[in-house]
Amino acid sequence: MTKLVAFDLDNTLLNTKKEVTPETLRVLEKAAGLGIEIVPVTGRAWLGVTENVKSMKFVRYAVTLNGAEIVDVKNNTVIAEALMPPERGITLCRVIDELPVVYDCIADGVRLMNRRCYDSVESVTTGAWQTKIIRDSAEPVDDVAAVLAKSRGIQKMQIYTLDAELRESLLKALPVVFPKALFTSSVPNNIEINDPKANKGDGLKYIADYLKIPVSATMAFGDGLNDITMIQSAGIGVAMGNACREVLEIADHVTSDCDHDGVAEGIKTFCRGIDD
Repeated sequence: MTKLVAFDLDNTLLNTKKEVTPETLRVLEKAAGLGIEIVPVTGRAWLGVTENVKSMKFVRYAVTLNGAEIVDVKNNTVIAEALMPPERGITLCRVIDELPVVYDCIADGVRLMNRRCYDSVESVTTGAWQTKIIRDSAEPVDDVAAVLAKSRGIQKMQIYTLDAELRESLLKALPVVFPKALFTSSVPNNIEINDPKANKGDGLKYIADYLKIPVSATMAFGDGLNDITMIQSAGIGVAMGNACREVLEIADHVTSDCDHDGVAEGIKTFCRGIDD
């Protein structure tokens, strides 16, 4: 019996308008009322999560930054973290600085961008919403690497480019050059970089163990490359109908897409008592 439901946010729980539909909210509330833990698992920091998710009173825990932080959102505390060493991030910055891309870095809870990148955000984003999210949350600095040298560690780095061929080539080449970093993606114009211990699969296992729930009693929903470890780790791994090929191939089940209440449909399929 499912005791924990985990889900990615963008293009999974949230539809393409960044909304949580009334039907999906109804099903989540019903599941929570039955004692099922509802856990967002996202590449975003909790501060960057949309208000329609933050306002869900039944959400107590969240796996954020691809697993770099696991937070108790009610007490506003970090219960686990997996940071990339500053020196590794500095080396990555020096390599990325030579590429025709924009990038940012989250360290000590602050999203940092070199001024050149901050001023060029619009050239690599897919819409005004993404530009606004990045600009509103990022702090422009003269040299990201210099700031990282004084940090405890790096929670996440992100590369942005609209050049699909360049993105694909970097996804193949960078792991060879940096085998001690994890490279994934959540949307078509980004590459996400974390410490290998910061992944959604390990994050799901951690929170399940923390809550004394067997991993076999978990269900997870996702659509992007950074969701693969979570889909593989869950007792039931569910791919959204809009998921990328790699997620569709490894999922236990495929539900409807994010614009047709795929998360709600999947919960009703596998969780007893939702519509009894």
